[in-house]
Amino acid sequence: MSENYYKTLGVSEDASPEDIKRAFRNLAKKYHPDRNKDDAAAEARFKEISEAYDTLSNEGKRREYDQMLKYGAFTGQGTPGGGFNAQGFPGGFEQFFRQSGGGGRGGFQSFRMGGMDGMQGLEDILGAMFGGGDPFGQQRGGRRQRPGSTKGQNAEAGISISFWEAVHGTTRTLTMSPSGKKINVKIPKGIEDGGKIRLSGLGGPGQMGGQNGDLIITVRVMSDQQFERKGNDVYTSVKVPFQKAILGGKVEVKTLSKTVAVTVQPGTQPGSQMRLKGLGLEVGGKTGDVYVKMIVELPATVTDKQRQALEEWEE
Repeated sequence: MSENYYKTLGVSEDASPEDIKRAFRNLAKKYHPDRNKDDAAAEARFKEISEAYDTLSNEGKRREYDQMLKYGAFTGQGTPGGGFNAQGFPGGFEQFFRQSGGGGRGGFQSFRMGGMDGMQGLEDILGAMFGGGDPFGQQRGGRRQRPGSTKGQNAEAGISISFWEAVHGTTRTLTMSPSGKKINVKIPKGIEDGGKIRLSGLGGPGQMGGQNGDLIITVRVMSDQQFERKGNDVYTSVKVPFQKAILGGKVEVKTLSKTVAVTVQPGTQPGSQMRLKGLGLEVGGKTGDVYVKMIVELPATVTDKQRQALEEWEE
């Protein structure tokens, strides 16, 4: 997939299901192969709008697509000959992929085949527009196939990365078994825990000349001892000496990109929070903030002079 599905249909990203259906109907009428005999450009365009509608008309697929679109997590690596072979999977699906490279402590989490994608809603619309029947018997998604052909099942895999790899982006190499073919998976900067990456054409084989399914990778982001992420905002803490909490002063705070000196106001209370604007994660053109919790350190022991001063203060 190389083009934004919303742009393919000419609708906005917050378009209603009715708007998406209306846009598809108009484009399908214009580019349907029955009205554009031997027109390769129209055939390719019809395939694009069919693929876009198949995803955006399904609530679950659209939600998954929107999540991947947010992080630019699409990779069009599939090829007609790529993906699974038709001879089966010795050792079971769970052995199909193993993770290598990247330097992370995490690894392979899961792998399974999903359900058939199905194009029933799209077929209903085109059947009504072009005289009933299955318009994809010869032209499913714009690609000529034999009658009865079906798209292959999607495959699902999971990998884990560190917090910092999610912040900066990274690459993982998945090795196909038993062929040994290696697939580089680019994980985009700022991906959240549970984010998904789709690799086109690397799922199960199509039947009767149908297209291969896709490989959908779920990314798990490991927690960090110092930072916690909420959207584009990042939460951390800093230890503040007792004296500075009372009198004020400077403390150093580590952020995602640098260490900054911040001013502690006199009378700072334990657990109070400071906001460092614009130092959070930048994803999708939006930059979050860093929120710093003040951990006031109380002295374990005090001198006689300090005790006397505190007693006088109390009076």
